[in-house]
Amino acid sequence: MYPGCISQAMTLRTPARRSRLRAMAASERRLPCADAPAWTDAAEVGGRAAGQIEPLGTCEALQRSEASYRVIFDGSADALALWNDALCIVDINPAFASMFGYAREQIIGSSLPSNIDAHERARRIQRIRAALAGQEGSIETIGVRQDGSTFDIELRYLPIGYAGTPHVLAVGRDITQRKAALAALQAQEQKYRAIFDGSVDSMVLWSQELRTVDVNQAFVRMTGMTREQVIGKHWTERPDAPDMRRLIGYIEAALQGRETQAVEPVTRGDGSSFLIELRYLPVQLGDTPYVLGVGRDVSERIVSERALRASEAQYRGIFNASADALVLRASDFSIVDANATYERMSGYRLDEVLGVDRVLANPPEVAATIRRLHEKALAGEPIRLETELVRRDGQRYDLELRGVPILHHGEPHVLYIGRDMTQSKRAERALRISEEQYRAIFNASADGLVVRDADYRAVDVNPAYLRMSGYARDEVLSATRVLTQPDETLQERHREQHTAILAGRPVRFEVPGVRKDGSHIYLEVNGMPVTYRGEPHVLYAARDITERRAAECERERLEAQLRQAQKMEAIGQLTGGIAHDFNNILTSVIGYLVLGQERAETLADARLQHQLGQAHLAAQRARELIAQMLAFARRQRSQRRTLALGPLVDQTLQLLRATLPSSVSLEFAAPPATGAHALHVAVDAVHLEQVLFNLCINARDAISGSGWIRVRLGRGGGGWTCASCRAQVDAGRWVELSVADSGSGIAPDLIDRIFEPFTSSKEVGRGSGMGLAMVHGIVHDHGGHVIVETVQGAGSVFRVMLPPASGAEVDTPDAPVVRAAGEALRARVMVVDDEVMVGDFMVELLSGWGVDVVLHRSPLDALAWLADSSQPLDLLITDQTMPQLDGLQLARRATDQRPKLPVLLYTGNADAVDEANAKEHGVSGVLHKPVDHQALRTLMESWLRKGRLGSSHQDA
Repeated sequence: MYPGCISQAMTLRTPARRSRLRAMAASERRLPCADAPAWTDAAEVGGRAAGQIEPLGTCEALQRSEASYRVIFDGSADALALWNDALCIVDINPAFASMFGYAREQIIGSSLPSNIDAHERARRIQRIRAALAGQEGSIETIGVRQDGSTFDIELRYLPIGYAGTPHVLAVGRDITQRKAALAALQAQEQKYRAIFDGSVDSMVLWSQELRTVDVNQAFVRMTGMTREQVIGKHWTERPDAPDMRRLIGYIEAALQGRETQAVEPVTRGDGSSFLIELRYLPVQLGDTPYVLGVGRDVSERIVSERALRASEAQYRGIFNASADALVLRASDFSIVDANATYERMSGYRLDEVLGVDRVLANPPEVAATIRRLHEKALAGEPIRLETELVRRDGQRYDLELRGVPILHHGEPHVLYIGRDMTQSKRAERALRISEEQYRAIFNASADGLVVRDADYRAVDVNPAYLRMSGYARDEVLSATRVLTQPDETLQERHREQHTAILAGRPVRFEVPGVRKDGSHIYLEVNGMPVTYRGEPHVLYAARDITERRAAECERERLEAQLRQAQKMEAIGQLTGGIAHDFNNILTSVIGYLVLGQERAETLADARLQHQLGQAHLAAQRARELIAQMLAFARRQRSQRRTLALGPLVDQTLQLLRATLPSSVSLEFAAPPATGAHALHVAVDAVHLEQVLFNLCINARDAISGSGWIRVRLGRGGGGWTCASCRAQVDAGRWVELSVADSGSGIAPDLIDRIFEPFTSSKEVGRGSGMGLAMVHGIVHDHGGHVIVETVQGAGSVFRVMLPPASGAEVDTPDAPVVRAAGEALRARVMVVDDEVMVGDFMVELLSGWGVDVVLHRSPLDALAWLADSSQPLDLLITDQTMPQLDGLQLARRATDQRPKLPVLLYTGNADAVDEANAKEHGVSGVLHKPVDHQALRTLMESWLRKGRLGSSHQDA
């Protein structure tokens, strides 16, 4: 069958192989005796056994020549044995003896040897008997030699007539080598059939006539056609036939012994097409030439090759365009390729380094290290090295070298990637120094520093913030919120500010917080966008401004106090000015009232005298009021006197009642003002009135709606703590003045500060905050204390504790006394006052006393008059506050002109003139407005008695 021919064609393509095939075919040929008669002559059989092909007529000639038979019988290469009908061997040829190893004598007359097994013996005997019966036969069996060795043998049993009786000629041929050859051929046939059918490549065998002789399974799979569709078909009859002209050219070349190859498009059975690479191989089957086509689907390969070419171009482009130096080294360390960056970096050209198997121009220790790493890379381990290399010109540079194992053309290679790190190393060193500096500054900063990422997570914090907040570093870094901020609203605002800062808008704000221990803190926070480790972050700088904030609040409070003090000072200045003007008016009013009283007394008009006395009393009350105004304006010196406290408090409350609403009742209780129960203290009456006024006004303002104020006088003991100075009130005897109210009381958080200046719980505009501060100052100036008892919502009691007066004489308030006109005063007096009303009154008063009065409205005019030494003068009376020159300046210049001239100065501002300053300017005496005319007359009479008046004109 043809499959056997295919395998032979694949193996017998040379003349030597074709010769072996013909030899094996000849060995298989049958002896040409099949058509001979059943019984033949021995000579004829001998000729047939010898393989000679002769006409049938020669048998008779052979029978006639026994000698000729013997020559043929003995000369046969095959083993010949003649069996008679008794199943005995009657003759053998030398080839038989040689093949089986027996001597002729051992065989003649014997039957089958005993070393043949019973089954084989029976089969052979059966064949001999069949031949005796005229039936030719043959078997292939195992021959056994005398020595026991075996071999393959083909035995043919031929019936012959010998000596007129039937015999059997057994022809034996050693087929050991032939069977081995056939077995080998069959094995080879099976192997090549397996290769043919199992090949992944398509295989087609064409005849010279372009007909398909055979195809394999790969062809069926590849083309989608069955064997029946193509075997025996002419090329032009196949649906996948390519162009005939090309096909004829390929086959003719193959038939002439030349292999050809081509890539052709082929259409599958389903209509799809693919590219096939066909090799046309010349083969010889026997004497017939064939063409074997071996085809391979190269569609994917062509696509891959195109992609590979594109990839190679891309690789080359990337390879050459890389900013890093690229060097490809083979397993033996030789350089296979390098890019332009390497040339620039190393200073060597590509043609200088190709094939070089060493590290060029570098220290030996570096080269050895790179070689060791090369072995690791070849073993599949990526490598990395930072080192210092040397360029061709000797210049050193820092290099980061990485090695990656790759396959290049199917062989292991290492791709080295080198990056010049000189600049980056410098930058890294600078960055490290900068980082160290940053860290030193960051950690040494007195401000708390926190770095937060875009998710508001703290990624770094300095010690100052940890000290400031009281939290540990791990606590801060693990939190996504501000730990010092318990207010959720502020937390949300901080996150909004964080987003704004990340957008590039720095933020500054002040915010309260709470430390870990619960104490409060006030922070000034600056947030600014920064880049931290290549990512956007926010740096928060927090400064503890708790003390500064407290100081600012204190400063604001002090500034408010200052403004209030300035306001109070301005009010005091205004009050002082008003009081001064009122003093001038009262000086005239009281003076004229005194003159009127004197006249009424002279006229004995009791009714008029009473009326003028009441007017004089009212003027005195106005005088006391002016004294209070001056005290408020700090223009009145403290003048303490021992007074009975009851009458003073009663008179003050009488004035206070007019300031209270009708819904508030005022109660007063005190022991008798005389006798053993009388309460006496050494006080400035005006200052004590201020204390009582302030306490009662505060009580009034604390009462909402109806209520009461109760003022009590009595004796008190010690054992209390002073509310204003925190001193312990010693046990002993004290005079107690208490003011209680049914108001709202004082809040606990305010009780410790009520005596501070400008501290007030009242609405804006209803108080200056100075009332209790003045109470504290006045009471402590008098050696006393203030005790406060209060219950919020149930009223307050202020207890003023004053030391009792010693056994000194008790003063009584001055009553308006009108003295009878005395003797006339003989003197010449100059009055200097810019106030017309006061000057005119002084002229009338002094003239009524018999005094010659010279009046000047201007101090300069007075000095001009004094400069005339011809004008006698006994006394100079001058006001302190005047334009051009004040009273003290006038006194100094007047006494410079007239050293012995007495000068009397009156003023409405007691603080402006003290006794020492007055004497220094030549002032002999000081009176306060409104001028008490009795005190003035007494002083003038005293000077007359001492002889100080009435002499100035004599000296002139």
